[in-house]
Formats: sequence, structure tokens, C-alpha cells
Amino acid sequence: MKFTKKRLSISIFIILGISAFLISNSDVFTEKPDFVSAYEIGDVGPAGGNIFYIDESSEFKDFDYLESAPASCEGQEVLWALTADDLDAAIKLVSTWEEATVGSGKGNTEAMLAAGSNFYETNTASGFAHSLDCGGQSDWFVPSKSELDLMYQNLAKQKIGDFTTGYYWSSSAYEYGRAWNQPFSVGEAFDGNKDGKFAVRPIRAF
Repeated sequence: MKFTKKRLSISIFIILGISAFLISNSDVFTEKPDFVSAYEIGDVGPAGGNIFYIDESSEFKDFDYLESAPASCEGQEVLWALTADDLDAAIKLVSTWEEATVGSGKGNTEAMLAAGSNFYETNTASGFAHSLDCGGQSDWFVPSKSELDLMYQNLAKQKIGDFTTGYYWSSSAYEYGRAWNQPFSVGEAFDGNKDGKFAVRPIRAF
């Protein structure tokens, strides 16, 4: 069967129209576009601190960035736990907040607070972070061991963020009576006594 010139023109028009629709709506048929970051490492974040982690691979569904608190909102000479009773209560939850990985600091801090009312005291790392209102934000927590190390590598080591060269607490437990901390003079993590007085630089995820 032969196509007339008119029918051939209509057919070509339909094909071109379908092609144009597919091209203009190609995002419907493709996966989520690659993540485009609004920040770079070291940039000042929404709360006035510095961005030290960017989730470029979209590993975490709840946040894209980790921001440190500014130096003006750092806690000095705080404890990890106050009393022997606190240690006893805390060790029962150690399996839930000994995590050292990126993304676990918030859950670690929540578990510390759940271990006993003393963990809400502002002279503890968890209590200080929990009560902190800084840069118009109140969603601060104690970084995990890995998050603390990233803060050292990406900020302190690069002379960003006005960190001291002293020890900083993480929210990652090591064993009964001890938790991970990191001296920002050399950057190597140590397990320190939970009644030691170190600094805490809270972080937030957004």
C-alpha cells in the first residue's frame, strides 16, 4: 500500500512529536539526577560553623551535609559521664552507640541522653550539645569517632574553624569507663577515661 504525500507528512509529524515528548520528559525515565552540592568543604554553613562532610553519593536519606559548631559554641572541660552509676547505666546501652561511623553521632548522643538524667547536664558532652542553641539552630549532637576525625582532617588540619590543639570528645564508646577522643594536635584517636575533662565541638546534620 502506498502512502500519499499527505499521510506521509502526518506520520512524520507524529514520529517527531513523540520524539520531542520523550526528550522533553526524559527525567521521567531516568534515575535521580546526580547530587549537586550547594557547599564546598570548609564553607560557612547555615549555623555559622563550617561544612566538613558532603554526602555526594547520597548515602544518607536524612542529610546532605555535616556542619561543625563555630568556635564560639565549643564546650570546654566537659565530662563524658559524671558518676560511676552513670557508667553503669551507659554500659548497658553500649552496643547501640559505640558506632564510630559517619552518620551515627546523632543516634549515639540520643542513646547517651537516654542512659540517665545526668547525661543532660551541661558539663557533659551530650548535655552540652543537647542544650546548645547556636547560630539559630538547636539540633546539635556529639560527633562519632569517624565524624570527629573528618572534622580534624577537613577543618582543623586545614586551619579552618579555630580549633584548639587539645582533646575533643566523640560520642563513640570504647569500653566500660572509656570513650574515644582525639587530640587535634596530632589527630590520632585515643580511648580516654569518661571522667576526663576534654573539649566538645558539637555538630549538626542537614
